[in-house]
Amino acid sequence: MKKLLLALVFWGSVLCTPVFAKTFVGVLWPMFGPLPAIGLVELVGELKLMSDVEVKTYLHQEWPALVDDIERQPAGTRTVVVGYSLGANSSVFVANKASYIDVIIALQPSMLSWNPEVTGRVGRMIEVYNPNPAMTFGGMGSKKLIGPNIEYIANNDSHPGAQFSSEFRNLVKSEIARVTAEPAVVTAQARAPAAPALAFAETRTPAAPTTAQAPIQASTRAPLPVPRPTNISGATKLAALKGQSSSHERSPEPSREPSDELSPGSNPQPENATAFLESLTSAVDSGNLFAQRQLTVADMMDYASRNYRNARTAELLPTGSEYR
Repeated sequence: MKKLLLALVFWGSVLCTPVFAKTFVGVLWPMFGPLPAIGLVELVGELKLMSDVEVKTYLHQEWPALVDDIERQPAGTRTVVVGYSLGANSSVFVANKASYIDVIIALQPSMLSWNPEVTGRVGRMIEVYNPNPAMTFGGMGSKKLIGPNIEYIANNDSHPGAQFSSEFRNLVKSEIARVTAEPAVVTAQARAPAAPALAFAETRTPAAPTTAQAPIQASTRAPLPVPRPTNISGATKLAALKGQSSSHERSPEPSREPSDELSPGSNPQPENATAFLESLTSAVDSGNLFAQRQLTVADMMDYASRNYRNARTAELLPTGSEYR
């Protein structure tokens, strides 16, 4: 009894489940509808005999209704659009308005119609046209559609005779069969909107230089100025001068090259700088040590005779009587 009930439930679910076609085909007629398109009418009859295929026809100006039917298809349904003459021109509007179309086949679009560039999402778009307008009544089947994903096939058929071409019919049937046989995952992924590409998605921050890479800069410190004693007299002044001379003597002297050494014949430097400072202090009568001084010739001769007694420089200096 339980098995019978389960069998009835199963068959009821199968019979009540709506059946959807795996591929939806929309056919756009040329000008004046199906009357001048007998070959396309025959092709529509052949497509209806294909399994898992639903075919619906539209006038070329009814392309908005085709867009609505495509958008109403359940998920996983393949979509194919076939247009002839002005119907081929209208297939561009369908492509730009629909969310996604698997295949569009445009047969000899007319040069007498205005068309925008194909910007919609189409898996594959094929155009069959005659590049010679003289063979298509002044260009009724010679327009070349513009788009980034269009495959062009040139033929030598006249505009009324293109619909009877066996190559065109086989192309339509093979594309429908190919799309119908594809797994549903392919179409589902194709219908999913692509993620927008973000500008400066990856911003790389330059790494801070490590201690080993960072240049080592030695800190250069300028020597502090030595305070000058002002208005110092007597023994205090001499003590200040001695302190400055001792500080200069403690500072390291730069290494001298051998060429900088004194030769044996050169004059020796004074060994007692304090005597020179004392003579200047006794010869100058001023409270400011660093003020401008005037030295007499007698002072210079006295200093030279005391420090360079054995040198000939003292003999060359003029005496004080020569200036009288």
